[in-house]
Amino acid sequence: MKTRLKVGGAIALVVALAITAAASGAASRRSSGRSPSSQGCDLGNGGNSRIKHVIYLQFDNTHLLRDRSNFASDLELMPHLKNFLADNGTLSDNEHTILISHTAGGILSSLTGLYPDRTGQAVSNSYGFFRANGSVGFSSSFKYWTDVTDAGNPATIPPTPPGDLSPNMVTGDSGQPKTTPAPWVPYTRAGCDVGNVSTANAVLENNNAIVFGAGPTVTAAAASAGDTNVKVASVGGFQVGMQATIDTGANAETRTIQTVGTGGAGGTGITFTAPLTHAHAAGAPVATNVPTPGAPNKYGKRQ
Repeated sequence: MKTRLKVGGAIALVVALAITAAASGAASRRSSGRSPSSQGCDLGNGGNSRIKHVIYLQFDNTHLLRDRSNFASDLELMPHLKNFLADNGTLSDNEHTILISHTAGGILSSLTGLYPDRTGQAVSNSYGFFRANGSVGFSSSFKYWTDVTDAGNPATIPPTPPGDLSPNMVTGDSGQPKTTPAPWVPYTRAGCDVGNVSTANAVLENNNAIVFGAGPTVTAAAASAGDTNVKVASVGGFQVGMQATIDTGANAETRTIQTVGTGGAGGTGITFTAPLTHAHAAGAPVATNVPTPGAPNKYGKRQ
């Protein structure tokens, strides 16, 4: 059944098709203690709901009406979306973001129905935090839902330690800091599959960028400028053609591996296609930050 498209001026546009009915149906089952439907996705009415799919589209700073009469509005510039909404649902402009609304805070409040004090993201696209030593760090609001404030980075040389393991999406309703309930929970409890694309904090991330292709290890003996061979404690994972970084800071340099031998001070080590520019003491870090192709991320998914 077609419904008339309702439009009005808005700074942020949120379109939810049947999302209210879906959420309320899931909530009623949760309160009654019923388990998810054995028939699959059940969005209400005892499995007889006419709701088959929920589509949630989030736009930032999208204008529904024309700001100037002779210039098309943002929505008019997306005719396929406009026609889809006109033919399949009702568009309401009665969506009010939080005060003061930045992108992350506005999107997260729309997804959860919670104000920033319940999600841990205040006037946000990023925020400051205090490390254990009293120094101040900064973190992004755009992270996966269960990420922490600052987990460090094991791929840097030397590895960067965690700065704050508190939840990024933190709430204290229970008296203890914990992660804010995710917006897909009502649907998964109803037995429904949920997918998200480019939605703040709701997409699975691939952390292969912090997975070493080889190493880290250390030099097993000192190397001089001009050397093409480096003795390393272990050659595990290193392969011909990889880019390996030797040492840290101003002394760091990256070379392409020509051959891989054996580990230890008495081994044949790693030979590079070009000589070293700097001298490196024994114990200098050696690693490659190139992720192993197809390596699983922390959610068990492969790239």
